[in-house]
Amino acid sequence: MLTPDSLRIPRDWWIEAGADTGTYMGGAICAISPKYDLYVLEEFPNYHYTGDGTIELTGMTVGEWIKWFALRLRHYTRQTKNFAWVDANTTFKTEVAHGFRFKMNKKALDLRTEVTREYMRNGRIHFMPWLKVIPYEFEEAAWPEEETNSGRYLRVKKKDHCLDGVEHVCSRRPHPDFKTMEKAVKPGSLQDMLNRSAHARPREIDPHLGAN
Repeated sequence: MLTPDSLRIPRDWWIEAGADTGTYMGGAICAISPKYDLYVLEEFPNYHYTGDGTIELTGMTVGEWIKWFALRLRHYTRQTKNFAWVDANTTFKTEVAHGFRFKMNKKALDLRTEVTREYMRNGRIHFMPWLKVIPYEFEEAAWPEEETNSGRYLRVKKKDHCLDGVEHVCSRRPHPDFKTMEKAVKPGSLQDMLNRSAHARPREIDPHLGAN
């Protein structure tokens, strides 16, 4: 059975993380393939959605959330010092704990959304089968009926705390840095597992996101 701990990420793939800080905290860890496809590996909400779509906190403390996020990120990067991209106006300190810190992403929300739409349009975002919150937030993502004066759709800021993390990663247009990578392991371990698992783009996405 495919699980987060059974994934073997090839060394020529890149790991990036993004987060949203505040009362409702969310995050995402993503892997980027040499062909620039983005795989959302894990999600980190301190909340859940009820049957009617109401958001509720789980009671997790900030310290517990940071430790959870940090240890899982370390699992994938095999490094003791890691970071996640966050809004430039975050109230959290840059240095946090467990070798984990936040790094300010100065890309504007509309740009982050536009780049994410581009990834979706080209079928370059894939979700692990165990994800629950992020696929739901992508399904619930909404935009106004009309464009702004600049011709962009500004996504409504609602039900998006883990989705924000994915958008932060997308906005950086991450790609493997082959100059600093170790020699790649035999290719295909992650892709082979994914080929045997149900992983698909979310259903019924707002058409402004570019899905059919």
